[in-house]
Amino acid sequence: MKLIESIILFASLAFLVMFVDQALYKKVALKDSYFFLMFSVAGFLYYTYQRGLRKIKEKQEAESKKKDDKPKSIEKRLRKK
Repeated sequence: MKLIESIILFASLAFLVMFVDQALYKKVALKDSYFFLMFSVAGFLYYTYQRGLRKIKEKQEAESKKKDDKPKSIEKRLRKK
């Protein structure tokens, strides 16, 4: 996990905690603390999107590396041994 992804994830969690605190414990109207919830949801969605892109990229790199390891022709395979 990269530093930026970690910051986004924990900031989203902090916004969610602030929303719960405002809505449940301090009895603030939902319309006044709704933006905390929306920032939290947006942060979680962005984190999930970035994590998915990173996993796809890592998978493609692993596949290309795996394909490059095997020589194609028989002559190259014999020379490699």
